[in-house]
Amino acid sequence: MKEIQVTLPTDRKTLMDEFLKEFSVLATTYDFGETIRYELRIKDYQTNMLIEELKARGIGVAYGDIVVRPLSLLIASKKGESSLPQSAGVNREEILANIGLISGLSFTYLLMNGLAAALAAFGLLNNDVVVIIASMIVAPLLGPIVLTSLGLLSLETTSFVRKGIFAEFTGIFTTISLGAIIGYIFNSFETIDIHATEGGNQLYSEVLNRTSLTVPTISLALLGGLAAGIIVARGLDVSIVGVAIAASLCPPAATIGILSAIGEFDLALKAANLLLLNILAIILSCTSVFWIFGVKSRGLSKRQAAKVRRLNVLWILIVTLLLILILISAGVFPV
Repeated sequence: MKEIQVTLPTDRKTLMDEFLKEFSVLATTYDFGETIRYELRIKDYQTNMLIEELKARGIGVAYGDIVVRPLSLLIASKKGESSLPQSAGVNREEILANIGLISGLSFTYLLMNGLAAALAAFGLLNNDVVVIIASMIVAPLLGPIVLTSLGLLSLETTSFVRKGIFAEFTGIFTTISLGAIIGYIFNSFETIDIHATEGGNQLYSEVLNRTSLTVPTISLALLGGLAAGIIVARGLDVSIVGVAIAASLCPPAATIGILSAIGEFDLALKAANLLLLNILAIILSCTSVFWIFGVKSRGLSKRQAAKVRRLNVLWILIVTLLLILILISAGVFPV
C-alpha cells in the first residue's frame, strides 16, 4: 500500500473532488484555509495511473504538490476499492526518486566511483575476490543506466539520455583512469607480468578474466539488466541489484586502466569490448523491461503516445543490432 498526500490551493479543490468521484477513491480532507490537503491510500501499482491522472488535471504541475509514501503495514477499519487500474510498474517520478543522487553527475556519485575504482584495481592486482566484490557494492553505476533507459522511452530523450550517458561515461572514465594510475604505481615497484604463474596458478587471473568475451559474460550483463529493470520498475530497493550491474562494469573498466598502464594494449582492447557489450546489454534489458511494464512519460496526447511507442521499438531494435554486431565482430557468434 501507499499513502498519497495532495495539497492544493482551496480555490482549486474541485480538481481533486472530480478525480475522487470519477475513480471512487476515498480520501481524508484537511482544510487549512488557503490550502486544502487530501490523504488517500491506494495499492502499490495504482500510483502510475493516479499520478498521470492528477498531472493531466494540472495537479503537481500547475497547482499544488503530490507526496507518495510507502506503507509497510496498514490496519484499517475503513476499506474501499477504487476503480483506478493497476500497472505492472510504478510511475516514472517514483523511479527517479528511488535512484536519487546516483542517477546523475554529482560529488557523491564521483566520490563513490573513485572509491569503487580504487577497490577494484587493488582487488584485481592482488587477485582478491573479496575486495573486487566490495568495489561492486560501492560503485553507483546503475543510476545513469536507468536514467538513459527512461530517456529512450520518453519524449525527453535528449535530456535524460544525455545526462545518463555523460554520468555513466564519466564514472567509467574515472574508474579507467584510477585503474591506470594504480597499475602504473604497482608496476613501478614490481614489474607486472600479466601472464606469470606460480604453482600452476595465474598470478593475475582476475585481470585476465575481464578480457574474456564469452556468451556467459554477456548473459550475466543481460540477466543483471533484466533484474535491475524489474526491481526498479516495481519501485523496490535498487542497492542489491546495483551489485550485479557493477560486476559487469566496474572491474572491466579498472582492467582497461591497469592493462593500458603496463602496455598490454591488445588485452586492454578486449576488456574495452567486454565493457561496451555489457553497457549495451544492460541498457537493452532495462529499456525492454520498462517498455513491457508500461513506465510512462508525463501526460501525453494520443498522438504523442503513439510517437513514443514507435520510438521505443526503434531504440530497442538499434541497441539490439549494435549488440549483435559487436558480438559478431568479436568472434563470439560466427557468421
